[in-house]
Amino acid sequence: MVVRPAFILLLLIAVAGCSSEHHPQARPSQSLVIPTPTPSPTGKPKPARAGTECGQVTTVTGRHARVQVVRGRTTCVEAMRIFEKYNDPDTPAEGTAGLVVIDHWTCGTRGTATTCTSVAATIRTRP
Repeated sequence: MVVRPAFILLLLIAVAGCSSEHHPQARPSQSLVIPTPTPSPTGKPKPARAGTECGQVTTVTGRHARVQVVRGRTTCVEAMRIFEKYNDPDTPAEGTAGLVVIDHWTCGTRGTATTCTSVAATIRTRP
C-alpha cells in the first residue's frame, strides 16, 4: 500500500479537529480591579507648637534625648524623623559640631544639645 502525503495531511487535520473537543473552554477574561488604599487611622500629622515634646531618640553615643519643638511650627513626625536621621551612624557629619543638612534642616550639636533649624521652625534634643 502506498500512502500519499496528502492523505496523511488530511488524517492529521481530522485528528486535530476531533481532539480539540476534549479541551476545556477558555474562561472569559475578568477586568482588572485595583484596590484603593485604606486611609491611615491617624490621618494627617498635626502641627506641633513651640514647647511641644515629641518623644525620645537614641543619640549616636547611645544616650536617650528628648525631642522638642523650640520655635515655629512643624510636626512631631517630622521632628522625630530628622533626629533619627541625624543620629544614624551612616549620616556623615562635618566638624566637631557635627553639622549636617537633612532635607531643608540644618543640624548641629553644642554640648549636650542638638539643634536643627529650618526657615519655618527650630527643633532640639536634650538629655
